[in-house]
Amino acid sequence: MESMKSLPLTPMESYFFHDDVPAYPCWQILRVNWRGKLQGEALGKAWEGATVRQPLWNAVVRRGAMATLHWELREGIVPKVIWSSREPGREWPEWQPLDLERGSGVRLYVVEGPEMTDTVLCVHHAVCDGLALIDVMEDVIIRYARELGVDAPPKPDPTLPALRERGRFGAAWWERIWLPVLQVAGMAAEARLLRRTVAPLVPQGPVSLGAAPPPGWPTVVSRQWSDGETAAIRNAAKAAKVTLQELLMRDFQAAIGTWRLAHGIGQREDWIRLGVSVNLRRRIRGTWPAANLFGITVIDRQAGGLGNRERLLRRAHEDMSLIEGWKFGYAFWMILRLRRWWPGGIRAYARRPVVRMTAVMAFMGKVFMRVPVKRERSHPVVPGAVAEDLQGIAPVRAGTCACVDFGISMGNLAAVLNYDSRVVTPGQAAGLMDEISRQLARSIAGS
Repeated sequence: MESMKSLPLTPMESYFFHDDVPAYPCWQILRVNWRGKLQGEALGKAWEGATVRQPLWNAVVRRGAMATLHWELREGIVPKVIWSSREPGREWPEWQPLDLERGSGVRLYVVEGPEMTDTVLCVHHAVCDGLALIDVMEDVIIRYARELGVDAPPKPDPTLPALRERGRFGAAWWERIWLPVLQVAGMAAEARLLRRTVAPLVPQGPVSLGAAPPPGWPTVVSRQWSDGETAAIRNAAKAAKVTLQELLMRDFQAAIGTWRLAHGIGQREDWIRLGVSVNLRRRIRGTWPAANLFGITVIDRQAGGLGNRERLLRRAHEDMSLIEGWKFGYAFWMILRLRRWWPGGIRAYARRPVVRMTAVMAFMGKVFMRVPVKRERSHPVVPGAVAEDLQGIAPVRAGTCACVDFGISMGNLAAVLNYDSRVVTPGQAAGLMDEISRQLARSIAGS
């Protein structure tokens, strides 16, 4: 493992470090439901083997001069595996704190029931992004299968020197010359958008960032589409000559518009801002270690135009092509990089309780589809257990009370809506997911 006596946090890592407050834990969660039992000794060895290759999973944060933050490796800082039995009526395990200044920002909870076992991977967002979370969990599954005698090829070792390049995304020297130019253009576009007043999904009053998270946190609604529906949705995107992500963006925006109208929320002139994650991983020799290698871009639409599905899809395609061509996914990094020039700049930005986005959408791509183990339909099989379902959950923050993770989960399109139960009721959340399903049904029908 590379020496990390003092590895500065990137601007994005610093933002997530400060964005983590008691009322809104900045944690990512990946829950896998297994039919059957998992063997403790084999899982422990697989977990140790997978996590020892990830430096940031075995590090703590220390504070330096001028409010700087650094990762530091220390002996005995290892991610924990916490076993428990399923408690009646309890949705989640009993969470332990993720204090990056005291220990690892990673926990694996294993919750055993009579017939099902849940593995719940919980990671502080400053440590890595959702794609890295999935990649490491895939590594754990492969190692677990190998521990039990399955002949499965291991994942390649991450290129650890690349960890120091995580804020540059593997860009060559010549790319570092023109990328800042494109980032300035992106910042100019972002600055124009940031001057707008963004409407929340649901009107809400001031929130105390120091309060505890709501009971039952996190609260989610999930949905999975069948094999036939998934194929039809992908064919609809292909027929429209757009990506699946662009189609899902259109249908999520249309669902927000219809849902708000049905609940009598807001005005036609309201600006509805969708935050969209952008994968910034670049081709380098070897494999990236777990880190934050993504950007955030924003898409604005006025509420009155969210009923025009044809225009929404055309604009989604145009916007994503512009974002890719002009590398606007780096703009948020540049904004944070500039704020880091003055002490406390990123912290002040992260802790400001304003509505920056109406909702957030993430697209995880194909999940667990490249794990080289046996399959029951498209579900990974290890000795004694079958992966039945999974949920990827990204955090919500003050003012942004809904985040949807889409992905191709073990062959089928799936969505998980994480919502702030202080401002959105379970019935409202279920209604929003129903509306997303109706909009996707319209895409299948070609309307």
